[in-house]
Amino acid sequence: MKHIETSIRRPIATIMIFVALCLVGLIASRLLPLEKWPDVEWPGIFVQVPYPGSTPAEVERVITRPLEESLATLSGVEDMQSWSNSNESRIFVQFKLGEEAQAKGIEARARLDAARDQLPDDVRNVFVFTGSLADQPVLVLRISSERDLSQSYDMLDQLLKRRIERVEGVSRVELQGVDPSEIRILLDAGRLAAHNVDAREVRDALRRANFSMSAGTITDNGMRLSVRPEGEFTEIEQFRQFKIGTGDLILDDVADIELRIPERNYGRHLDRNYSIGLEIYKSTGANIVEVTDRVLAEVDKVRDSPKLRDVKIFELQNQGDNIRETLNDLVLSGIIGALLAICVLYLFLRQLSTTLIVTLSVPLSLLITLGALYFFGLSLNVLSMMGMMLAIGMLVDNAVVVTENVFRRRQEDDSHPLATSTKAVNEVGLAVIAGTFTSISVFLPIIFGEKNQLSIFLTHVAMAITVAMLASLVISQTLVPMLASRVKIPKKKTSSSFMNRLTEWYGRSLAGALKRRWTMLVLTLLLLASGVMAIKLVHVDMFPQEAGRRLFLQYYLKANYPLETVEQAVNKVEDYLYENKERLNIDAVYSYYNEEEAQSSLLLTDDDLATRSTKEIIELITEELPEIIIGKPSFKFDQEGGGDGFSLQIMGDSSEQLAINAREVIPILSQIEGLKDVRLENFEKEQELQVVVDREKAARFGLSPMAVASAVSVAMRGENLREFRAENGEVDVRLAFQDDQQQTIVNLAKLPLYTQDGELIELSSVARFHVNYGPQLIRRVKRNTAIIIEANFEDGSSIEAVKPDVERAMASYSLPVGYEWRLGRGFDQASDAQQQMLINTLLAVLLIYFVMAAMFESLLYPLSIMISIALSVVGVYWFFAITGTTFSFMASIGILILMGVVVNNGIVLLDHVNHLRKQGMGRNEALIQGGKDRLRPILMTVSTTILGLLPLAMGSTQAGGDGPPYFPMARAIIGGLAFSTIASLFIVPYVYTMVDGIAKWTRKVFRTAGNVSVGKARKT
Repeated sequence: MKHIETSIRRPIATIMIFVALCLVGLIASRLLPLEKWPDVEWPGIFVQVPYPGSTPAEVERVITRPLEESLATLSGVEDMQSWSNSNESRIFVQFKLGEEAQAKGIEARARLDAARDQLPDDVRNVFVFTGSLADQPVLVLRISSERDLSQSYDMLDQLLKRRIERVEGVSRVELQGVDPSEIRILLDAGRLAAHNVDAREVRDALRRANFSMSAGTITDNGMRLSVRPEGEFTEIEQFRQFKIGTGDLILDDVADIELRIPERNYGRHLDRNYSIGLEIYKSTGANIVEVTDRVLAEVDKVRDSPKLRDVKIFELQNQGDNIRETLNDLVLSGIIGALLAICVLYLFLRQLSTTLIVTLSVPLSLLITLGALYFFGLSLNVLSMMGMMLAIGMLVDNAVVVTENVFRRRQEDDSHPLATSTKAVNEVGLAVIAGTFTSISVFLPIIFGEKNQLSIFLTHVAMAITVAMLASLVISQTLVPMLASRVKIPKKKTSSSFMNRLTEWYGRSLAGALKRRWTMLVLTLLLLASGVMAIKLVHVDMFPQEAGRRLFLQYYLKANYPLETVEQAVNKVEDYLYENKERLNIDAVYSYYNEEEAQSSLLLTDDDLATRSTKEIIELITEELPEIIIGKPSFKFDQEGGGDGFSLQIMGDSSEQLAINAREVIPILSQIEGLKDVRLENFEKEQELQVVVDREKAARFGLSPMAVASAVSVAMRGENLREFRAENGEVDVRLAFQDDQQQTIVNLAKLPLYTQDGELIELSSVARFHVNYGPQLIRRVKRNTAIIIEANFEDGSSIEAVKPDVERAMASYSLPVGYEWRLGRGFDQASDAQQQMLINTLLAVLLIYFVMAAMFESLLYPLSIMISIALSVVGVYWFFAITGTTFSFMASIGILILMGVVVNNGIVLLDHVNHLRKQGMGRNEALIQGGKDRLRPILMTVSTTILGLLPLAMGSTQAGGDGPPYFPMARAIIGGLAFSTIASLFIVPYVYTMVDGIAKWTRKVFRTAGNVSVGKARKT
């Protein structure tokens, strides 16, 4: 090969090229964006329509359904879900992978604008969000104090929010838990009646008076001027003196106008004190670690302010620390693995210079990979870093094979070291190329195949490994042979050395195995069949239920309650947690609650300071937690890899009927082994007052049902008017009735209405009142009303384990006509992940076979190597069974990587065997000699790969600090590689003899058939 000869003959040029590549990699390491997760734009849009003070049924009817109808006309919609509660409508639309979210967002905005006339007049905003993983807050702070901070918006806005917004790399800052003051126009029903004024008349007059608009342009004295009529209020006093109607009546006569803090309908606690949230987002391309460090440095400066001396600022979430911790763990694991690999290489090679030549492949390959990531426009994140760390043990494989063959040939004849080295590299060059391409071919289905949630993320792992392996291939055929040809060759091992004794023993054992063909056949079949037993011993859970050192205690409220009632329940739970803080290893407790839901986040002490395991803490809290009347608290766990966990959907038309069916299904599911804490997803009923308008009576007074409903809406919920422009910015303006006139049915019944003739009547004259129950949340899935049943898994259980029992239980339950049930997204995700990984695995096997068939120029000989893939999978399951490791989606990634690695040894071995046979050796003699020649490089490559992954396999490092752990993937590679290597050293040569026999028989048959054909042709 020309590049091999050129690199050996021109050492200075070769060194300069790689020095330049290393410099590019070093520069790229400083320029690469550092992120937790890659900036993946998910093909979905999120629509949010605030509509406070309403009911879930009304929000669903007047907002959610019309918008769903409009959004359903978009092309490529794969899933649509909506949530309607008393304050807002939320709709999530997911498109098929490959669709551009930004383009779909623009199209969706056009559809929503066209549907605005179907929405209530007082719907002010329709928000459309298209996001990616980069849209998550990089830093979440919580602020608490012994004093009341609920009315400290201006102080916090000035001292914290605005200062942080000016920090380099920060795109926006959200302040939560405090609100700016707003102008409240509180109507007095008695005074309205006394002055014969309708609340709707006041509202419409204010809307007409407070405006700002553009009216075109005019030309005056040769100048083009814009015309802008303005009627905006600029002072609060203008509201008070605003005239209503044609007389002297002003707004101050019928309402109280004041600037005040809005009523809070939610609460936050940090360490049992009222808490305020601060979420910081980074700008595109900014380095997360640098941004978070700069923000925290600014926060430290702010702490010195006299106004904040008694204020505690707590880091609830810091992506910068998570990334730093994960990268440090990965780098430490990589360094330890690399040192272990270097040590084992030195034990095999017994020469420092040779060891350094081989290990040089690792840093050079990684630096080249960093440069390639920069030019590909990718970032340095936990996934790309994981790919590079996984490749560390494999990067020396090519260099080991090349160096070992160069020194073996030079030991035989070192009269012309450069020529001998070139010849030695050419001997194994094709095998090294084939081995590398089999390793990276397993990732081609991921990079170029069908995209799903798993493959999108794995692409970043695959790109890093692929580039690193290709770099190691180039290094092994250029820089490594150039250096190996110029160093002193190691002394030939004496016959008494351990490696020589092992080699001779292996030769004798292999010779015996090749003679006992039937024994080897039985042994091979038994090893493969044992995999069935191993699979049954391994617990399979594609997305395991995760319980780290941060627990989420959900309260699962039975209905909507006043905020004070919910806070009392939260206080009761927090009192128990803090009374047992030391015993339960609790570092801090953060709670969020509103009238509909409540959740406490328990931040436990770090593992190195823990006196109890997370499992023990969960069991203690579950047993000892005090009961609360308004809910049933239980833990909610995240799923590794973003899985949705257990859920079951019941769909139909009537929310009432769905609730009845769900309550009948819950006891059935609770009896299934493996499920616990079976519950409804926020569908519990709440009392509501239904105002039923009598259409005939309303018509007699000249009132439409819509006009009556509008008056009730203003009275009970109030309405937002156009903002008031003050010196420091815009101030919200809200029109409502006075608080003491909103709270009772009697007051509502006396609500004044005015007929077309100006006659004053009360609401009770045209409406009836009923107290009924309605859902606090209405969930719709694919435009069908649905109710969701959730559950946690018991220890040792999983989605795959409970699925058959759930299907049997639901098959025995009869739903009304028009109603149906289906398993939740967690089941689909697990099934899709398994199916996609199976497809990728099969495609990878085919690609590996294609590469080897092209190399050996045979369709049969690659089959003798393919047996090592099956043996490696058996080894994975036996290793998992012995170590008690759960088989998750991370383990399936490990198997995918493993397949490309295990065939390398077989390729190197059989390529050498074929070379010896071409020189005149017999088949068995060539197998024995080839096995002895390749035993040392095979053991070296396997040892370095295993030792490189050993720190990850034994550690608990998680992706991103809070993602899935790496150890299942590392253990899959270690277990499969170790088992398949030991077995393949004997089984691959045995299968080769069988395949070779079939090949000879096939050639003989074709030759005989050809002779017969020729004979017949001659006779004719």
